[in-house]
Amino acid sequence: MTTIHDVVALDELGDDRFVTANLVTNGGFLYGGQLLAQALMAACRTVEADRIPHSLHAYFIAGGRSTEPIEFRVTRDRDGRSYSARSVAAVQDGRVLLNMLVSFQVPEDGIEAQGDALADVPRPPADYVPWPHPCSPDAQLWDPEPDAALAHPSRGWCRFATPLDDDPVINACAVAYMSDFFNGLVSMPGFPSTGVSVSSLDHAIWFYRPTNLHEWHFMDWHGHSVSSGRGHYSGTIHDADGRLVAGVSQEALVRVAQP
Repeated sequence: MTTIHDVVALDELGDDRFVTANLVTNGGFLYGGQLLAQALMAACRTVEADRIPHSLHAYFIAGGRSTEPIEFRVTRDRDGRSYSARSVAAVQDGRVLLNMLVSFQVPEDGIEAQGDALADVPRPPADYVPWPHPCSPDAQLWDPEPDAALAHPSRGWCRFATPLDDDPVINACAVAYMSDFFNGLVSMPGFPSTGVSVSSLDHAIWFYRPTNLHEWHFMDWHGHSVSSGRGHYSGTIHDADGRLVAGVSQEALVRVAQP
């Protein structure tokens, strides 16, 4: 899978069931953002074209393998005049990997307001060659604070090399894919820079405004708490013009890494 289009390509099995059309044959580790994007696409395939996702809430239940097919089973919970609700279960070899709830809305005009401003950080230079994210050659990243002495970036710029046009579905899936980049826990005082194992437990996204992820977007994660083996952080995604396009919240399993 070399593009976000390849990632979310699903074959239809019937009865609102879908299966991954492409596999990562040279890996093994299943990136959480991939699972989020694919489950979201499966849900989108079951609603009318005038409805776009406005939020999702997912629980990671078990680890999976990128080299094996994943089946997505969608349940049509409700279709109202303005909103639709879907449940999605991602299953591999009979094991549930993820459960997701997705809510859709028919877009409407109304009040426009924004509380979170784009952080005052350097923009990617026009001549900069971004480095690809290790989970996808199509996702390009630029770290405005490479000397922050963090084990992983807690914020940075991201875009997808492949043109995405203005299709709200593929762009929502692109947001879901990149929302699992970086780690908001590393910015907290006292969080160890090495020797820690972190894996996702649950994940939520609110899609505020339509956008195009072919352009640069800034992800800014902030850690809130680590206790009882769990860490929680949240953050925002802005486009280069400062529009707040999405909010993200994640809880993760945090343990001292075993040798």
